[in-house]
Amino acid sequence: MVDDESVVRMFVARVLESEGYTVLSASDGAQALEILDLGEISVDLVLTDIHMPRLGGVELGRRVAALESSVPVLYMSAELPDTIFDVGAGLTIPPFLLKPFSIATLVANVGRLLTAAPERLDVHRPEGSGHDAQ
Repeated sequence: MVDDESVVRMFVARVLESEGYTVLSASDGAQALEILDLGEISVDLVLTDIHMPRLGGVELGRRVAALESSVPVLYMSAELPDTIFDVGAGLTIPPFLLKPFSIATLVANVGRLLTAAPERLDVHRPEGSGHDAQ
């Protein structure tokens, strides 16, 4: 769980731990990479905010893929994903949660990403946003 806002980190960690997940937290992408580079732990999923100091979520996702391509990355932001990711030329938006998201949406998407193909994830979009869920 990577987010520069401690309240978000603690809340998401508490929710996921209540679902039986073990959660490691980092305040930015650089700290997350330090944890991953130790090599003493195995990580099944990286859940990361997009905008953070030192190293943001998009770059963190690229580096995680270079370190361990089998580890999925679930991005989250209050900004719409099509403004963050270059999805031209038929590329799809990576697994993404639009903040604010519900506990149920968080738990469902983490579970699906750990057990199913990423393209089948539900993207949370607030009602009235003008965007359909994927």
